[in-house]
Amino acid sequence: MDTDDAALRKSGTRRRPRRGWIVTTLTLLVLMVAPAPSATAEAIVQPVAADPSVVRASDGMFYMYTTADDWGDGQGMHNMSIFKSADLMDWMYLGDVFPDRPAWHPDGKLAWAPNALESGGKYSLYYSLYDESNPCIGLATADRPTGPWTDLGRPVFCAHDVGVGGTIDPFVWDDGTTKTMFVGNFQGVHAIPLSPDGTAAAGEPVRVADERFEGPYVEFHDGYYYLFLSAGNCCNGADTAYRVLVGRSESLTGPYLDRKGQDLNDGGGALILAGSEPWAGPGHNTVVSDDAGSDWIVYHAIPRDNRDLPSGARRREGMIDRIVWANGWPEVGDGSPASTGPANPDTDLPVRVTLRADSDTTLPAGGGTVDTTMLVEAPDDRPYAGQVWVSAVSPDGRTSDPFFGPIDVDLQPGEVLEENIAYTVPGDAVAGTYYAYAFAGTYPDETVEFGTVHAVKSGDEARISPVRSVSLHLGTVAR
Repeated sequence: MDTDDAALRKSGTRRRPRRGWIVTTLTLLVLMVAPAPSATAEAIVQPVAADPSVVRASDGMFYMYTTADDWGDGQGMHNMSIFKSADLMDWMYLGDVFPDRPAWHPDGKLAWAPNALESGGKYSLYYSLYDESNPCIGLATADRPTGPWTDLGRPVFCAHDVGVGGTIDPFVWDDGTTKTMFVGNFQGVHAIPLSPDGTAAAGEPVRVADERFEGPYVEFHDGYYYLFLSAGNCCNGADTAYRVLVGRSESLTGPYLDRKGQDLNDGGGALILAGSEPWAGPGHNTVVSDDAGSDWIVYHAIPRDNRDLPSGARRREGMIDRIVWANGWPEVGDGSPASTGPANPDTDLPVRVTLRADSDTTLPAGGGTVDTTMLVEAPDDRPYAGQVWVSAVSPDGRTSDPFFGPIDVDLQPGEVLEENIAYTVPGDAVAGTYYAYAFAGTYPDETVEFGTVHAVKSGDEARISPVRSVSLHLGTVAR
C-alpha cells in the first residue's frame, strides 16, 4: 500500500506502571465487563466469525476458520476466512481459504462450517457444501495453517453416499490411528468412520443424537467423550432459540447421556449456553485450551440490536467464554454469552501489544483521521526488550511497510508503554476496509503479538470503528 492510501503518525509517548491501571479496551471474543453492557452498533462491527473452528499450530499461534459470509467490507463474499491470534483475543485477518472456487463446487455454492485439524505437521480443513437434496462434505489440505489450500477435488462423501440426510457441519475425531466424522443438520447427528487418509467414508453411520441438533463437536475430558450440539434455528434473528447442549459417553460413538441419564437420541441434552437480552442464538462451538490448561468455548452469537449484515445475512459475531468442569459436566458462567468476563485466556506471551480507539466516527467523503493508542505491556513476571511497529493493510490485501517504527522498547516487568498514533484515510482512498496492525518482536523477522484497528470506506463516506480485527466487543477491565 502506498502512503497516499493510509497514513499513521506518532503523536505522543507515555510510560506508566501496569498495576492499578483501569483501561478501556477492545477485544475479540471476550466481553471484558461486569456487568455486561448491551450490544450496540458502536461496539459490534465486521468482520464476523460464524461457525468458528480453532486450531493451535506448531508455531504456537491460534488459527480460526469461519463460514463464508459477505461482511459488507467492499470485498464481496469471503469463501471461508482465516484469522490468526497469539492470545485468543486479538485476531488478524489473513485471507480466505478459497480465493477461487474449486471446480467441483456448483455455481453460487460457498463453503460452510469448517473443521480444522493438524496431524503430523499437515493441516486438514473439512467443510460443508450445502444442497437441499444432497449436501456434501469437502476437504482441503495444506502444509501450513495459512495455506495455500489444495482441495480434494471431489466430495469426501455426500448424503446419498452414506444413506443419511443432513450431512453438513463436519467434525472429525482423529485418535492417531482412526478417523471418525460427526455430521448432522436436523436429520439426526451421525458418526461415520473415515478411510485412514480421511478422504472417504469407510463404514456404517451410527446415529448419536436425534433430529433436534446440528453442529457437533466432541471433547474428551476425564475419561468421557462430551458431545456438544446446537439446537434451534441459527439465524432467525431476535426470535432465534439457537443454543448449546451436551451429553457424555465412555464410548466415542455413544450412547451420549445428559445429567439425568437421558439419551441425546431420545430427547436428552444438558443445556449449557442460551441467549440473553443483548445476545441471541449462541451456538456452533469449538473448544480450545489456553496455556494454563483452562478450556474455553468459542462460538458465535447475534447482537439483538444490530442483527443484520449489509448483505442481509445474520451478523454472527465470534465469542469466547471459559468452561468450568463441575461434577463431571461443563458449565459456562450463568449460561449466557459473555458471562465469564472479565476472565481472559491465559497465554504465555513475552509481551502484549494492542491498538485501541476511544470513539466511533463516520468520516466525510474527503476522508479523515482517527486517533488510536498503542499499548505495549510487559508481563508481570519478566521484562521485555524488542521492537514495536505499525503497518496497514488495504482492501485488496496489500500490507504496507511500517508507518510507525520500528522502535526499540525496553520494559520492566509489569511496565506499559503507551503511544498515541493517528490513522488517516484520505478522500481519494478506494472503498473497503483498511486495517492498522501494531506488532512486537524483531522487525521484520519475528512477530510475537499484534493488535489492530480498522476503518471502513464505502462510497461517499468512511466509517472508523474502535476495534481490532474480529469480534469487537467494547468494555472496561481492571488490570
